[in-house]
Amino acid sequence: MQLNSHSLNLSRYPQEHSQDLRAWSAADELLLDYANQQNAIAHHILIINDEFGALACGVLAMPQFAHSQITWLSDSFVAQQALKQNLAANQLDPQRLNIVSSTSELPAAELILMRLAKSLNYLEYQLISLQSILNESSKFACGAMLKSLPKSVFSLFEQHLGNVTTSLAKKKARLLFGHYQQKHSAMPYPKCWQIAEYQWQLKDHANVFCFGKFDIGTRFMLQHLPAKDVETVIDLGCGNGLLGLRALELYPNAHVQFCDESAMALASAQNNVSLNHPEQLARCRFSQDNGLQHQESDSADLILCNPPFHQQNTISSHIAQQMFRDAKRCLRSGGQLLVVANRHLGYHPLLKSLFGGYKLLASNSKFVILSSTKR
Repeated sequence: MQLNSHSLNLSRYPQEHSQDLRAWSAADELLLDYANQQNAIAHHILIINDEFGALACGVLAMPQFAHSQITWLSDSFVAQQALKQNLAANQLDPQRLNIVSSTSELPAAELILMRLAKSLNYLEYQLISLQSILNESSKFACGAMLKSLPKSVFSLFEQHLGNVTTSLAKKKARLLFGHYQQKHSAMPYPKCWQIAEYQWQLKDHANVFCFGKFDIGTRFMLQHLPAKDVETVIDLGCGNGLLGLRALELYPNAHVQFCDESAMALASAQNNVSLNHPEQLARCRFSQDNGLQHQESDSADLILCNPPFHQQNTISSHIAQQMFRDAKRCLRSGGQLLVVANRHLGYHPLLKSLFGGYKLLASNSKFVILSSTKR
């Protein structure tokens, strides 16, 4: 990525699955141009939703921000890993960044650079959170690709920040500018809801998969969990943790690990265990990870997985492929992987090549449940 006279070497994470995909977009370029045009000294800079670290690397490379305090906020473990990878590739000092989670309070900042959140719930959560730190002198810009700007985005900006203006479109991207207007919206997140058939009280954070709803794939999977004695269960890509929550009920002697790359997903899963089985928290572990990349090999008897098929806005099968490979490594001999997936995704050949076979445990018009055992 060319930044004035400086060139940055950027890549997505993990590199081996995305060599042909750029690690930045025209929205990142517009945000960095906007930052570069600011004449006032920014003692504090806040970067939000930086997908692969392009914004952080760009700001760190600008000489006018050499003494600025920079906070980098993301919900994504993959984004954090990409950031670290790209800082190293460009010899940029990671000590200049304060990396915080999506569940943290926003720090005060004069300059705020934000990529548009994919989820409207998460966008609303962030806009309401911004109300507490914006003032008359704040400089706030949100970068987005035009295809990601439905009317509902503008409605949320107007509802929670007041008047919103935009830049001209360039390379199918534009900036949205928020202006301080003393808005004070009630925060509707996290959301409390319930699933009567399991007598569960639930509490979901804004950026969790199938927020406040009972995912139909998960519902189908819950009906077909195996009856067996297990010591260790992993809810892989746990979201709000419903599969792991049911595992706590079905396997009273098992340790249950919840894994997801989203900080808000893990916080939601922990909320939901605390609300329904607080006495079982000692049997639980909550791990933010890219699949099971940092988890112990030969450690699990049963892995439950409802895999995503996109990374950010890019549809891809590599996440499921990595999850299945990680699952095989982490399963003990004789351990079982259970996968629920849309019928059209066709994971059967992949499971057969990795595990030597699979069983079709159940199917309906939309989903299949596949099982593979580590030999």
